[in-house]
Amino acid sequence: MRKCLTLVWLILAGTNTFAQIPKPDSLGAIIILKITPLALFDLDNTVQVGLEVPMKNPAWTIQQEAGYGHSAFNLWYGERRQHPDRETWRFRTQIRYYFRQQNQNSPYLAGEYLFKKNSEEKYESVGVDCTNGPFGPCAYFQNRATHLGRFVSAFHVKWGWQFPMGERMTFDTYVGGGIRSLTVRYLSLPENAQINNGRGFFDFRTDRPGRYGPLPSFSAGFHFGWRL
Repeated sequence: MRKCLTLVWLILAGTNTFAQIPKPDSLGAIIILKITPLALFDLDNTVQVGLEVPMKNPAWTIQQEAGYGHSAFNLWYGERRQHPDRETWRFRTQIRYYFRQQNQNSPYLAGEYLFKKNSEEKYESVGVDCTNGPFGPCAYFQNRATHLGRFVSAFHVKWGWQFPMGERMTFDTYVGGGIRSLTVRYLSLPENAQINNGRGFFDFRTDRPGRYGPLPSFSAGFHFGWRL
């Protein structure tokens, strides 16, 4: 009799312990590692990865992405030819709200901040001791190494849906809009030096120093995720 009672107690204890283990599709906190394939097809290509981490309330998560790219593996021939030594860094910080109180199979609303930097070194004809702005006369010109930086800041509001693809994979698709601004400046140019970077009427990716925007911005794409 004592052996039977001991066996029943062990079965009940084991059942209670198993019941406390959260299921993969429960409301428990799920961390998801993500990749963004479409970032490789961007004109400013990057290898983009991210990590989504739930907050204390399972309906809210924070997703941080980081990416690096170089024109050497840009898929667009025109970009490789025109910018043979351009680097790109891209960072996205996103706060999400999931309507189903979980981040594995639910629509969501997100607010996002994007920062992108293009860095390019090349030899250009630089005007020295120039006056009267970028179109003023210069004392002389010389070919020298330059370092151009392009800085993009953007804010987006996004609507998306994340759902499972198998036991551990997820698919996350989204669309959204907002505003963005662009700042272009040389990072190693002497004082009173000028470079005449002309900008055509349809040149939306100018390298001419200045501040541009805010302008409307559109964002759409998808992530593949892996539940950790």
